[in-house]
Amino acid sequence: MAHRTSSRLLFTAFGVSLLAGAGQLGLAFGFGIVRLTGSFTGASINQWPAQLVWAGWFATNAAVIGAVLTERLARHGGQLTGTPPATGRRGQRVAPLCMQPARSAELVSVDPVWAVAICAGLGAVVGAGAALAVLVRPPFAWNMAAVAAAVWFLALLSVIPSLGANGPLTPVRLGVLEPAWLAAGTAQQLALLILPLVTLLAGAVTATVARWRGHPPLVSGPSGVAGPVLVAFAYLAAGPGDTSDRYQLTPYYAALIAVVVGALGSAAAALLPWPATGRLAPSAPDGGPSADSARGDNRTDHTSPADAGVAHAGDTASRTDAAKRAGGAARRTEAGEPAQSREPAQSDEPTQSGEPARETAGSVFDGQAVAGSDGQPGASTEPAPVGDGSDLPQAAPSAPAPAPAPAPAP
Repeated sequence: MAHRTSSRLLFTAFGVSLLAGAGQLGLAFGFGIVRLTGSFTGASINQWPAQLVWAGWFATNAAVIGAVLTERLARHGGQLTGTPPATGRRGQRVAPLCMQPARSAELVSVDPVWAVAICAGLGAVVGAGAALAVLVRPPFAWNMAAVAAAVWFLALLSVIPSLGANGPLTPVRLGVLEPAWLAAGTAQQLALLILPLVTLLAGAVTATVARWRGHPPLVSGPSGVAGPVLVAFAYLAAGPGDTSDRYQLTPYYAALIAVVVGALGSAAAALLPWPATGRLAPSAPDGGPSADSARGDNRTDHTSPADAGVAHAGDTASRTDAAKRAGGAARRTEAGEPAQSREPAQSDEPTQSGEPARETAGSVFDGQAVAGSDGQPGASTEPAPVGDGSDLPQAAPSAPAPAPAPAPAP
């Protein structure tokens, strides 16, 4: 069963990679973006390495697309199934699709068939590694897709104005904007700027989205190099071309610069602090209270530990004072002193000494009533000072016992 499942995955990877490569080549051949036939000698000698760049980049994209789609179908429990290396080998199937039309190409120094095969094979190997990185780090896939979309947009924008013209279509360099209405000198100058600018924007956008979705800086920071690395490797595999002109050399340098610029854009978006912007709280429907007001109603007043300690100390002192007063009243009652009235007289007049009236034993201290002389709350007693023992009640002197009567004489 396991062998059958593995074989099915390999066939799926093969089919998806072959379909992705054939689709790209068909679109490029149909619009005249890539031309592997004809003579590449003399002034057009540098157009041949420009076509090899497209062949290597198509093989890389085919390997990545095949690995991602196959792995999404075969993922079990969030673990990789080993499809990326197999898909990379299947990505080499793009080479035969390019080798067939290259048979009719005319070159002086190299064999066009083997040149196309080598570039496509190297692109497939790089695509296998890129597919593994994409499956492990999703932001890398976003950057690859953004750069690929920008490259295709520039290529279509360059060839669409020439579709209605008579004669063969002019090939287009990867990552270069060169429509028919644009002067050759201007297109050559823009070739050094457009690709780095595209990778800068793609890296910044990718890192911003990754940061917004909660990816750590170690993932969102280097995400800007994923797409530019594939383009740069395609140019490295094809070579800088002949030094007679800068037709291939200018985009070659631009692709290398784009890797650094893309890394700077993603790193800046991942590490720079975001401006603090206040967001309006959403209001409840039908005129109800907002979310912030509802949260404000449920908030409790939290006191600091110091304030809590002071309050606890005051509470303890009040209870101790009340207990002392109740104890003094109990001792007076045991000594025989008459208990005072339970209902203390209420008077609005201040005392003669000017001090506030003392609280009775029946008063409430911190929400608790203090017991009176009879053990019940509400009894009024006078507090007794504490210290030298003078507050203890003195016993009343007892009368002398009467002398016994003399016994009568016999």
